[in-house]
Parts: sequence; C-alpha cells; structure tokens
Amino acid sequence: MKVRFLVNPSAGKGRTAKRWSSLFEGKGLDVRVCPEHGMIAEKTKKALHDEVDRLVIVGGDGSMNHALNAFNGADVELGVVPTGSGNDFARTAGIEFTPPERYLEKCSLRRVDVGKVQNRLFINIFGSGFDADVAKGMQESSIKGDLGYLASVLKTLGRFRSPKVTVQTDRERIELEVMTVSVGNGRYHGGMFMLTPSADITDGELDLCLVRKISKTRFVFLIPKSTKGRHVEVTDVVSMHRFKRMKVAFSRKVYYHVDGEMSDTPLSEMRLSILPNAQTIVVP
Repeated sequence: MKVRFLVNPSAGKGRTAKRWSSLFEGKGLDVRVCPEHGMIAEKTKKALHDEVDRLVIVGGDGSMNHALNAFNGADVELGVVPTGSGNDFARTAGIEFTPPERYLEKCSLRRVDVGKVQNRLFINIFGSGFDADVAKGMQESSIKGDLGYLASVLKTLGRFRSPKVTVQTDRERIELEVMTVSVGNGRYHGGMFMLTPSADITDGELDLCLVRKISKTRFVFLIPKSTKGRHVEVTDVVSMHRFKRMKVAFSRKVYYHVDGEMSDTPLSEMRLSILPNAQTIVVP
C-alpha cells in the first residue's frame, strides 16, 4: 500500500509547524509539506497522479476539506493526524492522535457521508450567518488566536443584522429571520461547540440548526449552552431539522464557510445535499 502524508504547518494556529518534523524524523515516510495556501489541493492532485492508496493529512478540518475537494471522486482512503485547532471531524469519527507510522499498518476503514453546497464538498459542517461573519472577521484581522476570535465576536455583534431566509428541504418549508444557519454532517464545530449534537456521519442525512433572530444579549447567553449541545432545549429560539436536499434563500448576500474555510464571494441562494457513503476514512 502506498501511503503519503501531507503536512499543513499552519494548522493548529501554527503549532503544527513546531512539531511535524519530530513526528516524522528518521522514519522514512513519504511526507510532503504544504506551507502555502492551496498547496494541499495541489499536492493531493499529485498524489492521485502517483496512484497513492492512502492520503493522510497532518492538520485539521480545513486541510481535510482541501484534500476532499481535490479528490474529484477518486477512490482514495483519507486519514488525518489531527493537529488542527478544533479537530471537529476527528472527534465525531473517533479518530485520536496517533504516531503517523500507524497509518502504514492495517487500520479500520469507514465509509462516511459527505455534504455538498453548490460545487464545494464538506466533511464536517457548513455555516452561514453570525458564525460565518465571525470567521470572515478573523480572516481579515491582524489579531489571531483566541483573542482574535473574541475580538471578531464583539465586532460582529455590533454590526450583525439578521437576514430573512426561506428554507426548502425535501421534507418541509421554513421562513424566518435568523442569527445562524448551521448544517452538520458531524457534531462539533469551532473546537468548542456542539451545534448539531445528533448528527451522524453515516446516516445519509444532514442536520440543520436554525437560530431565530433574538436580542444580542440573549444570543450571547445562548452561546455557552451550545458548547454542550443544550441550545437545542431552547425551543422558542432554536429549531433542529434533517434533510437530504435543501435550498436556502437569503434576503441579502451572505458569506458561508465549509469546515471553517470561507467562501470567496457572498451568495443569496445556495443548494445543499448529502452524498451518502461517499468517502472512505481511516481510523487507526
């Protein structure tokens, strides 16, 4: 079996850059480092050309997302040595940190679902609304890390205006003003939140979390509940749904993210769907 590792040194807020070489030193593994944006996709395509059987990402959800989208339907096993900031998909899939050489051995394989929005795939989560605006603010800010996240939250709270949305799934139609629209293939998001606590990466469906327009003060008090998945108990504000296909139309153009990776341009209408059992993942 041909196994290749792709390392994203920027993963984990740059902490991967300090530790990746010690993980691989003297082990003779096939390793390619991807220090620049876009290199994960580029090196993934090269791995396909080289007929690699198993591609292992050393990074987080965003790095996995770039590889997944570069597969273009190719039947390649996808593994991860989770060194990202949140490692949300790995938590849902039960993948723990393990020495990379473990991936050269026989491992458990799981077929998991993959989400799709427009032409982009996601393995863990899609988000638009407040959390996407926070992510966008962090991307544009010179302040990084937890302090940058807090600064972006406060700035976004001051300027955020809830859009009206029309959601049409294969089961129902919903119209309301929202703070967030979150769709989970996995359960976790942002390293600390459990926005879709009942999501299952093998059930052939996506979970939808809608947070209605509320006062910003009440929204702030709702955030801690979402770290335990208890926001779903606040049923006058939060509603949970499941679907296979969904069209969502916003009253204004909004940015969105997939697995933490921001969209390049805002859109007012999006289509989402589930691709059942679309990807083989490796569980060491």
